[in-house]
Amino acid sequence: MPKEHDRLHPAFLQVNIFEGLSSSEIEDVSSHFQLKALDDNTFLFHEDEKAVTFYLLLEGQVKIQQTTAEGFEVILHILGPGNIIGALPTLGEGTYPASALTLGKVLVALTHAEVFHDILQQYPRMTTNLLLFATRVVQTSHRKIRELATERVERRIARALSRLASQLGRQIEQGILLDFPLSRQDLAEMTGTTVFTVSRTLKEWERRGVLQLGRERIVIHSPHELIAIGEDLPS
Repeated sequence: MPKEHDRLHPAFLQVNIFEGLSSSEIEDVSSHFQLKALDDNTFLFHEDEKAVTFYLLLEGQVKIQQTTAEGFEVILHILGPGNIIGALPTLGEGTYPASALTLGKVLVALTHAEVFHDILQQYPRMTTNLLLFATRVVQTSHRKIRELATERVERRIARALSRLASQLGRQIEQGILLDFPLSRQDLAEMTGTTVFTVSRTLKEWERRGVLQLGRERIVIHSPHELIAIGEDLPS
């Protein structure tokens, strides 16, 4: 018999919808998933495509984006390991409300919607956890709408970077490192502004020593100052 977790990717143990399940139950659930490696700039699925596959993100980052009626891209989320992708649309005969695109190389675990339904029947605790997840998605969407409607662009950019640092950043000696492909265009699409405004704002923060810009990386030297900007507090 294999040792406990031998067949489990560590990220399976971080997935919120598995909270309350034993390690053996999580291992059983994982046996219904296939692992798939994806290259940079690869779509898991497209907006309005029929939702037939449920994903767990095990390694790397994925951005969730929508296209407006005018043809502009809007980034809703950037997700890291342990996140679920496409769960809610697969619960019915619906479509994906947004597209999912890899940022760098990614490893996912995937299963068919019908298999996912069977898993939920077997483990009702996962259904409860999924409802909590759906609640958080709605709350996040409401917060983003409020920010876009009422807050200055500098605050929106600071909040976006602070969230990315909290969720995906890695602590190093110089501060918090964001070392995945995050372009100025991505930040503009996340915060409802222009690439020019993002570039100008980041350059000003770099001049002040708040952060340091590099190729496909940002080091946040002063996370507290970034939070203060986002909350409009005295620095």
